[in-house]
Amino acid sequence: MKGNGIIAIYLAAGRSMRMGVDKLSLPLGTHTIGNSALEEALKSSVHYIIVVTRTEDSLDWIDSNLSRIPIKNKWSHITCSDANKGQAHSLQCGLRAAMRMKPKGIMILLGDQPFLSIEIINELVLKYVELNYEKKDFPFIAAGFQGIPRPPIIFSPKSFPELLKLKGDEGARQLFQRQKLEDGLLIEYSNVRDFLDIDTMKDYEGLKGAVTSHD
Repeated sequence: MKGNGIIAIYLAAGRSMRMGVDKLSLPLGTHTIGNSALEEALKSSVHYIIVVTRTEDSLDWIDSNLSRIPIKNKWSHITCSDANKGQAHSLQCGLRAAMRMKPKGIMILLGDQPFLSIEIINELVLKYVELNYEKKDFPFIAAGFQGIPRPPIIFSPKSFPELLKLKGDEGARQLFQRQKLEDGLLIEYSNVRDFLDIDTMKDYEGLKGAVTSHD
């Protein structure tokens, strides 16, 4: 694989049960919640992005400009028929697709983290590439806030078998509970805004009025 070999799995297959409506399609500034983090990630140094959605998703939350060449060459979309069974299944759908591309690492991104900065993505990618060059094989490199690992997370190929064992709504956090955190690398960040996710209508109403566009 050319480039840095980091493939991102953009998890956008949640049921938005706590929100009550499809949160990825809700407007936030001049974009939608789902489009905001995707557009930033596409500007980053990540080699390629796989967007994972439910089968019935119309993708109307993705801006049309992201489907134009050359940016369209950097991402693709797959559906996960088992998405309703929980996040682990969506993650595994993306992972299996990514593994066919023989990646050097897999980055997990969430569709409901619209304020995640490109700087965090790029710093994690750069650190992972440096460690890979030095033959230091960490099972994962994660962003951290107040000592807690949070997406984005880059997993090395040695972690793929464990990711494929997750079930139901288990996500990367459950995997951390099975491994020793000290076996991986946590890069601490201090801006809580980067890690805000939008789970409820109260979250959404509280944030949308203060949003400034990424444009």
